Amino acid sequence: MSDISFSSYRKNDIHGVSLYPATMIAPVQHKIMASLFRDNDISSVYDPYHGSGTALFEAAKLDLNCNIIGCDINPLAHLITYSKLKGVTQKIEDDIQSLFFLIEKTPEYNFEFDNISKWFRADIIASLKKIRWAITQISSKRNRAFFWIVFANTIRKYSNSRSSTYKLHIKDMVDINRLHNNVIRDFQKQVENNYQKFTLKAPNVTLLKGDILKMSRKLADRSMDLTITSPPYGDNQTTVPYGQFSSLALFWIDSKDLKLEGWELDNYSKIDRMSLGGQRKNTLTHFGETLLEPYLNEISKEKQTKVINFFADYFISLDDICRVTDKYIVMTLGNRTVDRININLTEITSRYLESNGFILVNTLSRDIPIKRTPRLTSKVRNEAVSSMNEEFVIIHSRQ
Repeated sequence: MSDISFSSYRKNDIHGVSLYPATMIAPVQHKIMASLFRDNDISSVYDPYHGSGTALFEAAKLDLNCNIIGCDINPLAHLITYSKLKGVTQKIEDDIQSLFFLIEKTPEYNFEFDNISKWFRADIIASLKKIRWAITQISSKRNRAFFWIVFANTIRKYSNSRSSTYKLHIKDMVDINRLHNNVIRDFQKQVENNYQKFTLKAPNVTLLKGDILKMSRKLADRSMDLTITSPPYGDNQTTVPYGQFSSLALFWIDSKDLKLEGWELDNYSKIDRMSLGGQRKNTLTHFGETLLEPYLNEISKEKQTKVINFFADYFISLDDICRVTDKYIVMTLGNRTVDRININLTEITSRYLESNGFILVNTLSRDIPIKRTPRLTSKVRNEAVSSMNEEFVIIHSRQ
């Protein structure tokens, strides 16, 4: 298992159908799980930060009858993962024909949300409204889910937000005006090109939507053979803004097909603020302080607060991962830089898991060959800061 580079992997499979930030590399997770499944009688898999469902889908490919449980606070992540694991129905081709017919027959209807005209040109809004109404007329929940996640890509592509960043960042007016309106044609093409990828129908799936620090309480001690995940590497507002990235799509998708708690659409950044470390909820333990002390001493007081808030939540999450996991914990991690100080999340996590009775079996690393984030990002004291260009996979086994 030493080589996990997969530098030639491109998301031409199901994982490329609906864009989502900072996803795990499918063949990496598949290779690791294949080895663990083969030798350790793995019958249940848990991902507490499932994102777009990469690891859970690959687990289902390895064993369709595997008991799969995932959690995420982001409704778009929940919808994408649901669609991957449940697939489309046998009537999908009929529903595609109906959908395309309905797009052309859309009646006039009112639909808007705050600042819709800021983020979309008027003619783009008109085209998106046709697709939205047509999807709502499809009776199959599973087929609607597939149409929605393809629609989410169309929304992102034709919005006035720059595609070079996951944050909402308005384009120059010249770029907004030069965009050709091929909304309907592009959407239809993506539907036709991708529906045959959604054939997997995993029977034993539980997807939890919400704050993992609360939702994990639903799981019994040592109830999952394997936990495999890639947690956030810091609070979402200053690392990867998953919620902000998803927000435009969430405003367009019919709420009846989203798992919502009621606060998610308050504003574009609410999901990120409610995510791990997004607000002060917990405090560090003495052991947590010991692990972070070498880093905190080197960064500014302002940045210290954000780091402490994140790790206070993160360590509680690790405690619960250890509580519910019976055999193996596999985590894909990156080491972020704060105030030019590299915080070794990999080492911190490994030491914390060992303190909870999980010994380190292996540490794997791979370069990140293709990134949306520039390799040199913001400046600190007028010097460019390198972004994350390497990720690590740690494998721990219960003693």
